[in-house]
Parts: sequence; C-alpha cells; structure tokens
Amino acid sequence: MKYLACDLDGTLVHENIIKIEDVEAILKLKQKGYKFIISTGRSLNGIDQVFDKYPNVKYDYIVACNGCLILDGDRNIIYDNHITNDVAENVFKDFIDDENICIHFESDGKNYLVDPINTDDIEDLLNYFQGIINREDLFKEKRDYLLISLFARNRDINTADEAKEKLLSKFENELEAYRNQYFIDIVPKGCSKGSGILKVLQLDGGNIEKLYTIGDSYNDISMFKITENSFTFNNSEDGVKEQANNYVDSVSECIEEIIRDN
Repeated sequence: MKYLACDLDGTLVHENIIKIEDVEAILKLKQKGYKFIISTGRSLNGIDQVFDKYPNVKYDYIVACNGCLILDGDRNIIYDNHITNDVAENVFKDFIDDENICIHFESDGKNYLVDPINTDDIEDLLNYFQGIINREDLFKEKRDYLLISLFARNRDINTADEAKEKLLSKFENELEAYRNQYFIDIVPKGCSKGSGILKVLQLDGGNIEKLYTIGDSYNDISMFKITENSFTFNNSEDGVKEQANNYVDSVSECIEEIIRDN
C-alpha cells in the first residue's frame, strides 16, 4: 500500500483552487488503491473551504494544523493537542502591538483574526477568517488554542523569519514554529507534519518505505525527513529544496512518478 501525504497551500492549492490536472491525478491515485493524506497547516475550516468544491476528491486521513489534529477519512479524531491559554496569551502580548504582524488563531472550531485596526493591505485574506476579535475580548475568555499563526502584513519572508526567531527565543521549550511562505504557524512542542504522518502510518499499519510526501515550504521539511520519497518543486526556496530528494513541477507529476514506481 502506497501513501501520498500532500501539503495544500502553494503545493496542491492556489487561492483555494486545485488545478484540474491535479484533481485527475488524485482520482487516478485513489483508483490504484493508494491512500491520500492531506498534510497542512490549515485548520478543518480552512480545509473544507477547498474540498467542499471537490466532493469527488476523497482523502483517507487529515493531518491538520501542522500535526496538532489528526482525523481519519470519516472525520473521527485520532489525535489532538492544544496550546494552553497561558502560553497563548504571552504570545499575543509579545506581538499584538507589532505593526508589521497580524495574529490569527483557531479555537473551539472557529478561526479568528485579532483586530488588525487597518485592513486595507489584507482585504484579500479576510474571507479566510470566520470572525475578527477585538483586543479586549481576546484576553477576557480562557481558551485552548489548536493553532496560532502570525503573518507579515507586507508579505515579506524576512519579516516573517524575524517574527519566528523572536518567538522561539522566548518559547522554544513550549512551542514549535514553522514558516509557510510569509506565515508563521505556531503549535505545541513536538507537533509537526512528520510526527502526524507517522501516527497515521502506525494506526494504519503502513510501511514507511511506501510513503511519499510533497510540499513547498519549511513546514513541510519534517515530512521530508521521514521518507526517502520526498518531493518539492523546482521553484521552491533553496532551503526547502535542500531537504527533499526529488523535484517536480506539479502534484500531478509527483503522482505519475508514484504510480510508475514499483
């Protein structure tokens, strides 16, 4: 049994759309009896925003929120982990006054943007969030946080990297942080896409030698490290390409290689 663990944003999904050739390739993969794993930094709400448009694309497992949440194809929860309220509030306090950074989080099944005051430069991102929470209400209620994400308003990776380094300098014992383009995904210590996929294989009785992974960013490196069959794109950042063993131009090309590989 072969498995493909596939990243979404920048890999399979572009502006919430999957290319038709990639849809057709996934259907072909499934027809072969192989298993398809979504492996993403997105929450379930974000995943549904994409896959509700493609009801014929069936997944076998979801590794969401960079390994914090794992579900099977029937949406039964296999594993979940959360950032505690105390740690989350300290993160918010460190970044809430940073004019270059926006904060969003997932809690109790909803995805919130912390009020950025001015939204002129992020209008195209607002539809992703289910609500905007003001700064006072942010600290009124105690929550468990499935995911916290920071993103650079100027969409510059250097700004995002600076935020990541600032975060890890203070919270390296409590949190992991992964840059995905100009976003910084923050999860509990020990959570990653790679660790989540290993949990899936253990549950499913899968062979690591039959695992294929594909992604385009730094939060995908953990799943490159668990298999020789790792793929990224020819146009990925050099730091990502250094960690993958195979380069392609599309998910469909990756799937063609999986099907050819005996």
